[in-house]
Parts: sequence; C-alpha cells; structure tokens
Amino acid sequence: MAQVVQELFPGTKITIGPVIEDGFYYDFDSPHTFVPEDLKKIETRMREIAKGNHAFVMSTHSSDEAREFWGKRGEKYKVELINDLNTPTVTYCTHDTFVDLCRGNHLDTTQDIRHFKLLKIAGSYWRGDEKRDRLQRIYGTAWPTKKKWTPI
Repeated sequence: MAQVVQELFPGTKITIGPVIEDGFYYDFDSPHTFVPEDLKKIETRMREIAKGNHAFVMSTHSSDEAREFWGKRGEKYKVELINDLNTPTVTYCTHDTFVDLCRGNHLDTTQDIRHFKLLKIAGSYWRGDEKRDRLQRIYGTAWPTKKKWTPI
C-alpha cells in the first residue's frame, strides 16, 4: 500500500505500517488529503503490483547507512525510527521498486497477497502524540482466501 500511495500522491512521506488484530494500517504525511474514492484507486494499483509476483527481499544495513539513505529521500520519520532503535543495524524489505524499514515476517512474493480490502481513512498523530505531526491513516484487512473474508 505504501508503494502505491507514494506513486499516486507524490510528496507523500511514509511512517509505519503495522499489522493489527483485524488487519493493518499505514500512516502517511501527505500534501494530498485522502478521500474515500482514493481507496479504490489504491486497491486497483495494489492488485496490479501483487500480480507482478515480486519477491519480498530482506536485507540488513548499518544504522548509519540507513540514516543516510532515508535522509536523502527526505523520510524524516524513518530517520527518527532508526535513531530511536539505537541498534547497529536495521532491516529493509524490498519488492518491485519499493523499499521500507521492516521487522520481517512477509510472504514470499506479492502474488501471495490476493485477498485484501482497504477499509477507511482516519487521522492520527506521529507516534500517537497530539503535539507531533498530524498524519493520515489508511486501514485495511487481508485474509488467506476469498471465502474467509466477512465484510465489516
């Protein structure tokens, strides 16, 4: 999803995208204000990428290298996360043209992601702190087979 949002809405900065109990979300700092109609556009492009059968490739990088890499991209949230981790190395996950900081536990390829739905848009704050940057959150859900999904 983050790959697509950055493609469709240039200037968007990525933050975090964790798995949650009933799906996932990703927070974005974007000059574009997301509207419900954007979810369909994002989903359509996500499906195109998924069909590409791109491998998820994990790699380890020094934290210094990572700070430089993300800093050159203007990804201040990623730099802050790396600083706060205070570890000698961090892990990236790459697929297709996209790279992100990642803790792991991915499927083998994008083609393994077939059944998903973007659900809603909400506001959030960076790191849950109302004194920090206001972000936009997109929620989604995914399931192993089409039969397993029950609409909310």
